Amino acid sequence: MATRAELQQAVNEKTEAANAARTEWKDAIPDPDAPKMTDDELAVVDALHDVYNTAANRRKDAEGHLADFDTAETARKAAAAASAPVASPVASSTSGSRDSRDATDDELKALGYI
Repeated sequence: MATRAELQQAVNEKTEAANAARTEWKDAIPDPDAPKMTDDELAVVDALHDVYNTAANRRKDAEGHLADFDTAETARKAAAAASAPVASPVASSTSGSRDSRDATDDELKALGYI
């Protein structure tokens, strides 16, 4: 499984590739004042547009993988937090007369926790 850093690097690389492809495609389009494009010129512009679309789709896929990773990591952390032991309200009493033992079920019920 890839690390978050590896997935972020893939997103960065694919973003750079998509930006470069978009620039190349946009630069191939003549100014509106220029004469009408020939069929060959139009074919080049269309091919560059296809390259850009492919690069942009690869970037979106990489972003999706990164988002899936982040979602899974958030879920893993939430599950770990849910299974972490909770400090006993009795142990954290300010009276100082309690020891650090866990509260019993009866004590938790009396305090309204269960």
